[in-house]
Amino acid sequence: MNGAIDGDAKGGKEAAGWAISPQMKKPHEAVFALAQPVTIDKPTDFTLELAQNYGSQHTIGKFRVSVLTSPTRMVVPEALRHTLKKPADQRTAEEQAALAAHFERIDEKTAPLLAQVKAFETKLPAKPEMDVRVIKERSGDRRVTHVFRRGEFKDHLDEVTTGTPSVLPPIKQRGEEGDRLDLARWLVSGENPLPPRVVANEIWANLFGDGIVGTLNDFGVRGDRPTHPELIDWIAAEFVRNGWSRKELIKTIVSSNTYRQSSDHRPELIDIDPKNHLLARQNRFRVEAEIVRDLSLSAAGLLSAKVGGPSVFPPIPAGVADVNYNSAFKWVVSSGEDRYRRGIYTYFKRTAPHPNLTTFDCPDSNVTCVQRTRSNTPLAALITLNNETFVEASQAMTKRILSEVPEGDDAARIAHAFQLSLARSPSDAETDRLTSLLETARGWYREHPQDATALLGSHAPEAIPAPEAAAWIATVRVVLNLDEFLTRS
Repeated sequence: MNGAIDGDAKGGKEAAGWAISPQMKKPHEAVFALAQPVTIDKPTDFTLELAQNYGSQHTIGKFRVSVLTSPTRMVVPEALRHTLKKPADQRTAEEQAALAAHFERIDEKTAPLLAQVKAFETKLPAKPEMDVRVIKERSGDRRVTHVFRRGEFKDHLDEVTTGTPSVLPPIKQRGEEGDRLDLARWLVSGENPLPPRVVANEIWANLFGDGIVGTLNDFGVRGDRPTHPELIDWIAAEFVRNGWSRKELIKTIVSSNTYRQSSDHRPELIDIDPKNHLLARQNRFRVEAEIVRDLSLSAAGLLSAKVGGPSVFPPIPAGVADVNYNSAFKWVVSSGEDRYRRGIYTYFKRTAPHPNLTTFDCPDSNVTCVQRTRSNTPLAALITLNNETFVEASQAMTKRILSEVPEGDDAARIAHAFQLSLARSPSDAETDRLTSLLETARGWYREHPQDATALLGSHAPEAIPAPEAAAWIATVRVVLNLDEFLTRS
């Protein structure tokens, strides 16, 4: 290290400068200390000169300079000097520990901070490293861009210059020519009314089923006019005023009287407002595909609350993952907690997507989709009644009901199932119909004990006969299959 500051810039190989070869493309650091402390009573300018005289092989392209103003201890004891002369890969564990113990005392304020960082890092999940593509400005002169006649790239019309439409505020450029950073700052400056209106409209659509502007992906002349122009202006302004906080905007909307209305149908509005554009009531619509599964797992007490991490592989019908263009790909069902992660963590295979997601109109994750479609087909009902994931949820929910209401009668247990799934009590008619179904299932499974045992799965309730538990599973499957359970009211 002395060769870097000995002033012999033109000396021999061993005395001239400091280089990182052969450890290229790796992080390095050099620490220098003053021989004697310097005490300064007033602001003073220091100059650090870095001379790079050895061509591209030894040029440091990116570096950072950090300066410590606290007292330092760079005097190394004689016992450690011998260790420092050894290559790092030849030092013993005891020698490495001795070096670390000495140099971590360079700044007494640093040690507790390092301990906090290490304690925090141990709690973080492991993140796989990956290469990320970075877009940068074109080097040299910019390409000339034209408007094409009817899209024909060889038939040029007017030349295009950088700028914004006259109805929007201009972009504030940091230099003579604008760049992508200028554009990004312009988008979120608050002076441009379009981005906050688009985002606020998407949030509104997620909460009400439809946006104030019905065409979420088109705010131009071909898009729908807003049903409440002043309202979208106001919520967009609130969005910017609150620091572009989606949480604050959602809190504002869900606290409003409009959002908290009942979704009960109002016959008197059929002719006046058939699509409820005037928001005289709340809308009813099925939840997103990922949440359909989450609801069943949550009611059953299986849903994992874990946040973040890699994609997971929940159960999938046999043979579905085999039909893809990668013969080496295998869908290995996740075990433990990962089996019950939220739907947004489900691995999406482009050539073999999870059928539960596609049946409930989940869009292809490889393309951008601003607004989802909703359909109502018999396949959806068949999945929530017979698919392995939902059958397992019925098994676990049955175990939960029988354990949480151990001494209750059938009506009490049915009422508990309604509270867990629908957050309400059943009507007398609903209780009677489900009790009748339960009795029918009991009789059938008593005559077919092998089928009863097969239906219990890995969540069999303790000390409950198989026919009784199977009958409850069949009944709970119906409750979890109700349209009301999958619909946001």
